[in-house]
Amino acid sequence: MLSFLIFLYIFEICQWLQRPLVVGHRGTAYLPELTLASQSMAHAYGADIIEIDVCLSRDNQLIVIHDIYLDGVTNVGDVFPNRSHSDGLNYVIDFDLDELRRLNIHERVRPLNGTQVYPLRFPSKSKVPFHLSTLNETIELLLGLNRATGRQRQLLIEIKKPEYHSKYNKSISSIVLATLSAYDLTRSSDPIIVQTFHIEELMYIRKNLGSQLRLFALMTWNYIQESSSDYDFYRSEDGIRNLSKIVQGLAPNHQLVVDYDLNGVIIGTTNLTKWAHQYNLNVYPYTFRQDLFSGSSFEELVKYFWHTVKVDGFITDHPDVILELLRSSETSTSSIAVLHLFLLIITFLFNYH
Repeated sequence: MLSFLIFLYIFEICQWLQRPLVVGHRGTAYLPELTLASQSMAHAYGADIIEIDVCLSRDNQLIVIHDIYLDGVTNVGDVFPNRSHSDGLNYVIDFDLDELRRLNIHERVRPLNGTQVYPLRFPSKSKVPFHLSTLNETIELLLGLNRATGRQRQLLIEIKKPEYHSKYNKSISSIVLATLSAYDLTRSSDPIIVQTFHIEELMYIRKNLGSQLRLFALMTWNYIQESSSDYDFYRSEDGIRNLSKIVQGLAPNHQLVVDYDLNGVIIGTTNLTKWAHQYNLNVYPYTFRQDLFSGSSFEELVKYFWHTVKVDGFITDHPDVILELLRSSETSTSSIAVLHLFLLIITFLFNYH
């Protein structure tokens, strides 16, 4: 009887201690986003997955960049002063790879006035040279670091705005899959996950292109017009049930996972995570940024999403911080669990005699 009780208790402890995965969003917050340096730092910090975004250049090269335009993170206006559209922006799709190689990357700024979006991060006016990279280079970096360190990290590739690219007669998803295939990265067991906000594109990837890779569905609000997908439907129970036939995970904005009051205080959870788990889908909300929270509020937020919401992972600009919070919580929980187990044994022996 005692051995059975101990087994059940240890099983419950193991379930509790299985920490969520940590996804390094655009690498890390400490270097300009999506650079090979930032990706390398995320790998070194121990992020389980490194998240990147890809857009197509004019000559159909997959460029690792978050926006379809260049002005937020590069000096494109200085190098090519007369190439912008009427909105004042320079778009990736208007440039060849050789031209893009001439640009420097800096910390993210607001394109229209040049102010740094996150003031305490790497200085946007730094003279340290960082450059755009291709998906090929990112893949080779990941595989090389995995081999050199013996630590197996994964790559989460966001395909940016497939509908936008299709207007230029470019099938960005086909090019992504062809690039991955060249590295023999085609199976669900490979260290590659593909995601996009355009949920119908995920269906196209699975059904029409026949990909066996793991797929995540990114989710936001309809009014943002990130794509033509109806997120109101896809985060309903019927929508999630339909998605479960196509994808392995959901990546919603964290505000779709919990309810906040007007002061930003959590007042409860939505049904999204419950329904996702009901249909065997993992949930990886985005984006957890420590520099948007003061004091211990970030730690409290992480703990709530882990222990109350029971998410399967965190997409974060600060993978090192969340990993440390998870490890600290694991250590504390382990100590308490050992004490409880000891008291359980003593109580059983006392009653038995």
